[in-house]
Amino acid sequence: RTPKDFTIHGLWPDSEAGELNFCNPRASYTIVRHGTFEKRNKHWPDLMRSKDNSVDNQEFWKHEYIKHGSCCTDLFNETQYFDLALVLKDRFDLLTTFRIHGIVPRSSHTVDKIKKTIRSVTGVLPNLSCT
Repeated sequence: RTPKDFTIHGLWPDSEAGELNFCNPRASYTIVRHGTFEKRNKHWPDLMRSKDNSVDNQEFWKHEYIKHGSCCTDLFNETQYFDLALVLKDRFDLLTTFRIHGIVPRSSHTVDKIKKTIRSVTGVLPNLSCT
């Protein structure tokens, strides 16, 4: 089932040299439970799996943390990494912003217009590409 709002795929740190990946291949991931699990599962779901995700199936978050989160451990621990992504999603209501700027489902817009719309609320020009 397709979510009715934007969800998180990842929080990808980078440097002036470019995107950072797999900075610490020995990084570990801690299974989360209860309220933390429900919040992540709502806003950062594994869209490749069925809706009946269980607490024991957190491979997507583990992959994202080891690939990307391990690159910013000098700034954020594991919990802070995931919490930051959730805070940023809550802070920037992109769905409403897109509607205000006339960007709605089943309509066509340039990548430039979408980037400028995102910048209007974040203050930063996003790295965005179409596939």
